[in-house]
Amino acid sequence: MFNQQGYSTIVMVMLLMLFGSLMLKGQSEQLLVQVKIYADERRYFRAYHQALSSLSWALSQRWAGLSSEWQCRKIENHHLSSCIRQLNDDGDILVRGEGTMGNNQPPLVLFQLAGRFDTLPFSEGIRLQPFPYRRIDFCPLKAPAECSP
Repeated sequence: MFNQQGYSTIVMVMLLMLFGSLMLKGQSEQLLVQVKIYADERRYFRAYHQALSSLSWALSQRWAGLSSEWQCRKIENHHLSSCIRQLNDDGDILVRGEGTMGNNQPPLVLFQLAGRFDTLPFSEGIRLQPFPYRRIDFCPLKAPAECSP
């Protein structure tokens, strides 16, 4: 009979192990990319909702007065940061809310157009009334330098 050495079986097993390990390495790299994407999306959504909370908080505050300069308030323990600025003589007010992205990235900023809510005496401060459908994620001012306090 024929004398079999068994090398072809060992070579096939080695090839299957090589292809299997290459496939596992590729899937591991894809998983790492997906984890990074998930972490970035999570940071973005956290910053977005933090900016929304900052806008809502600003709209619930009483502000001392209106001017063409930014007036800002912060609550450090809740990481809320809001600013207001009068846009024109008609009483339009620009409200700015920030959310922190982390990793030394610039903050995510949302803007809301609002008007003055006139039911309170002026000495108690100014309350703001948001205009419906006026929340934007870009600054409506012409000069970019005017968009940040």
